[in-house]
Amino acid sequence: MPKTILGLDIGSDTVKAVWAYRVGRTDVHVLGSETVRLEGGVDLEAALKILAESLRPTAPSGIRCVVSLPPSEVMFRQIRLPFHDESKINKTLSFELEPLLPLPIEDVVVDYVRLPDDGLLAAAVGKKRIREIIAAVEAQLGEVSAIDIATAALALPLMEQKALADTGILLDIGASFASAVFYEKNALVQIRSFAFGGDAITRALAADLFCDPPAAESVKISGDYGTKTGGALAACREFCATLANAVELMRLDETLHGTPAQILVTGGGSLFKPLVDELEKTFGVPVMVLDFGGSEHSEIGEKPQSRYQPLIMNTALAAVKRAFASRKSFNFRRGEFAVRRGGGDRTKQLRWGTIIAGIILLLAAVDLVLDYQWQARQADSLKNQIELIFKKHYPRTPMVDPVAQLRTKLAEDKKTYSMDDGGSGVTVLELLKDVSVLIAPTLDVVITHWHYENNVVLLKGEAKKIDDVTNVKNELLKSKIFKNVVINKTALAKEGTQVNFDLRMELR
Repeated sequence: MPKTILGLDIGSDTVKAVWAYRVGRTDVHVLGSETVRLEGGVDLEAALKILAESLRPTAPSGIRCVVSLPPSEVMFRQIRLPFHDESKINKTLSFELEPLLPLPIEDVVVDYVRLPDDGLLAAAVGKKRIREIIAAVEAQLGEVSAIDIATAALALPLMEQKALADTGILLDIGASFASAVFYEKNALVQIRSFAFGGDAITRALAADLFCDPPAAESVKISGDYGTKTGGALAACREFCATLANAVELMRLDETLHGTPAQILVTGGGSLFKPLVDELEKTFGVPVMVLDFGGSEHSEIGEKPQSRYQPLIMNTALAAVKRAFASRKSFNFRRGEFAVRRGGGDRTKQLRWGTIIAGIILLLAAVDLVLDYQWQARQADSLKNQIELIFKKHYPRTPMVDPVAQLRTKLAEDKKTYSMDDGGSGVTVLELLKDVSVLIAPTLDVVITHWHYENNVVLLKGEAKKIDDVTNVKNELLKSKIFKNVVINKTALAKEGTQVNFDLRMELR
């Protein structure tokens, strides 16, 4: 029997698994599926143990695991580099991302995919999270060969079929979060996570029908909710408006170059027909339900067929297909986490290594010869233009490395003025309101910098004296939003009349 591949969809509420084996070049035969909810004391390790017990009768050994992570755990950045060589990109990418991330670069794993128009969509995940997942999965199930992002894995089979040529959106609507892939010219452009899901629809439906959430969930699945769905429709309408605003912002900053021509939906939340109708009404384009299990490239075995839920298991099945994909996607099993293979034929490996090294050196030499003169002519011109732009927009800031400084300034401005919810469901406006209410007007405090991402707010400011900083911290600890407030640093300003301070605030 062919080697079993296990696709794991690790979400914030559930762990979903599909185990299958490969048939031919691109097809799969599904042997079974399972969903374990992360509730009632069941953590990731316990969920994987339950899955191992279900999996053992059909695949006792030789399991190869592919894991997909929710986008809400990943940080995404678009960057552009003046070269396309893979080795140069891998060496440079971390340094380019360092000023754009809220975590130290040595604490994250970074990978990328290419944008359709000469750029990179980079993604970063904390090393601690990757280490925990690899340890837990390999202790219970088998070797982890790849760790991808859920929505990227969903889009990968479609991109291999060249089915995403137009501008569009792929939505995976889970229980607590809806994740969106924005694509163009058969390539990923951006990935976003929204604080909306099937549970929000269920709660609104329970209020509409005057019943408890479990009963509302059953009615939602069966479709017997009638016409009393005002609250549920309002929740769907609000999500569609948020999604439309995100599209408009991406068009304004030229992340997207066209309006969506199609929308693909999957996940448990997409079973609610009024949500699909509202998406069609908002965007004026057809909404198609994505079902990998029902495609000609997937075969569901007789035993799992009765309990297999296509829309809910799509991401886990896509993770299985990810194991033998021909196109590049994200993979955080790299660097110190890369899979270590056994010895093999060392002579053959050395010979191939020598050949590849020679090819790389030859290409590098050709690249240097062809590019040197053009780069020399352009360097001075570009440098002068960058310096003019920097002096125009930041005349009072000392210029050291204008390119890096401009990137940092732009990233700070985006985080300062955006309405993003930082992945927590709490918006910037709500945080600012809470801070302004808690800090007494009598305190002479000026906030000079605000950065919000991954449930962490980094705040910089100026105060008359150190006691004011302590008072600010104590007042913010009374907030229902912040669970922890720490004074990172205080320092006397150059003029000697002000105290500069840094605060780190973690959300509940």
